[in-house]
Amino acid sequence: MPQLLIIAGTGRNTGKTTIACEIIRRFSPEKSIIALKITPHFHKNIQSGKVLADNENFYIAEETNSTTGKDSSLMLKAGATISYFIMTTDEFLEEAFGEILNFIPSDSMLICESGGLRHHVIPGLFLMMKNNVPGEIKQRAEKLIQLADRVITLNGEKIDFDTNTIEITDNQWSLKQT
Repeated sequence: MPQLLIIAGTGRNTGKTTIACEIIRRFSPEKSIIALKITPHFHKNIQSGKVLADNENFYIAEETNSTTGKDSSLMLKAGATISYFIMTTDEFLEEAFGEILNFIPSDSMLICESGGLRHHVIPGLFLMMKNNVPGEIKQRAEKLIQLADRVITLNGEKIDFDTNTIEITDNQWSLKQT
């Protein structure tokens, strides 16, 4: 899917949402960007959004409030045309992603925060986020690092990446050739 940019991370607090919002802010004035936040963790009391699917395998909602502080809300606030929040286990991720695509025009530019999706889809661009705090990287994340077009490090609150190195050409995300 050349129109899809996936951002994954080696864990929590690696800057995934921060970089997603920076990219959305950069491109949304000229392109319609649809944001997706996919989590394998089921949260209770989801109160904002328009529910599109809610079954035993997954939950999908369109974020309608840009002030909640949730990742999907932050992406909407950053300028995403529409932002979706999806909760599903890895077992049903492909099914949930197929379901959300029913709500999205096929020529839309997508930015998705998800680790597991890269195992099911080859995006136009795949960014992997990590922080420089020493610690164990999960085996699953190690496999994803090998697939990344760029590994980006969060050093404290500073990210070692310039969003100007990303471009959209013919509805495809890519890194500029240097």
